[in-house]
Amino acid sequence: MSTLAVDSVGAARAWGWVAHLRDGGATPWADWTGGSTPSARVLPGAQQLELLRRLNASTSPVEVRAQRASRPALADRVLTAAAPGRGKPDLPLVGVEASPYGPQPVDPAQLPAHELVRVATSVLAEDVVALGVPAPARRLRRPWHRAVRLAGDPVEAAHLRDHLAGLGRPPGGPGSRALVIGAPLDELLADVWTRRCFERGSGAWLEWLRFWQQRGELPPRIDLPAVVDRHRPRHRDVQVVLDRDRLPDLLGVRRLPPVVRPGADAAELARRIATVVGLLVPPDERADLMTHTLLPRMPATGHAPVGLPAEHREWVSAAAQRMVQQLRRGGYPVVGDPAVLVPAEATDQATGPASDEAVLDLAVRMLVDDTWKEQP
Repeated sequence: MSTLAVDSVGAARAWGWVAHLRDGGATPWADWTGGSTPSARVLPGAQQLELLRRLNASTSPVEVRAQRASRPALADRVLTAAAPGRGKPDLPLVGVEASPYGPQPVDPAQLPAHELVRVATSVLAEDVVALGVPAPARRLRRPWHRAVRLAGDPVEAAHLRDHLAGLGRPPGGPGSRALVIGAPLDELLADVWTRRCFERGSGAWLEWLRFWQQRGELPPRIDLPAVVDRHRPRHRDVQVVLDRDRLPDLLGVRRLPPVVRPGADAAELARRIATVVGLLVPPDERADLMTHTLLPRMPATGHAPVGLPAEHREWVSAAAQRMVQQLRRGGYPVVGDPAVLVPAEATDQATGPASDEAVLDLAVRMLVDDTWKEQP
């Protein structure tokens, strides 16, 4: 934040804008002409002020009146929030007297969405930590069912694990059967990255892909032959499952609910929230908060999950072919055709990383409408 001369015309105009925003107004800084006296020691940064204006602009007048009791608390939290992660420090407003040193004044309306997302994730991370980790549901155990350990695709394995637990069938321990869930390698990579966003965080999607490309390896969770080798000493029957239609029979259920994968915007917002949550709680608690508190509550947006960019298809296809040969030559027990691992031909519909604007839209939605905090 920047210290201002209290008696300057620009400062009076800025404090008037702060009061306007705190009261639910949405007039852009460039159009604001009113004035007021200071309400705090220093003026909030341009990022915080513009985010609050966006929150107000996304709320109808009826909603503003209905939220009048909680609006000042949210405004205070936004105006005092830090902007973590890569980006600029708190920026002064153009037209207000500022120090000749440090960042230059800006028009808040011209700030890139990334700068506003930084502030929003700070507030949302505090919300996630405040919710806490939910207590595990107590369910009747059904010991007559054969226990199963699930591995491989982390999104699908977690989905199946939760479904079986709801039926009174928790994961099996040593000696139980293990199923390693596979899929086309491009989908497996997307699921690993998405799951990491809802655990301990990750690099951005494209940076993460480049990391594994440069290493010439695959993430341990989806290196299927290696996963089988790790489970064999502890489980008497380990199978790689590549035919999803066979899963109900293998799990001993009539049908399975469809897997719901977070969209690219939700995963990217979760990734950034996880970074801030990691500054507030220990690592293990962060993973529990992200997986058990945020993930079930994350609003649906209709955005597709991340997809594999064209520039990465060659090395991913080659890695998939190597895995197919390894499964076949190594005599690994496979349910389905190993060729399923090879990604399909490229299409123009592959979804890249979410834009900062899409991530900001979701963050604004969660800050304005806090019904997502309710227990799912």
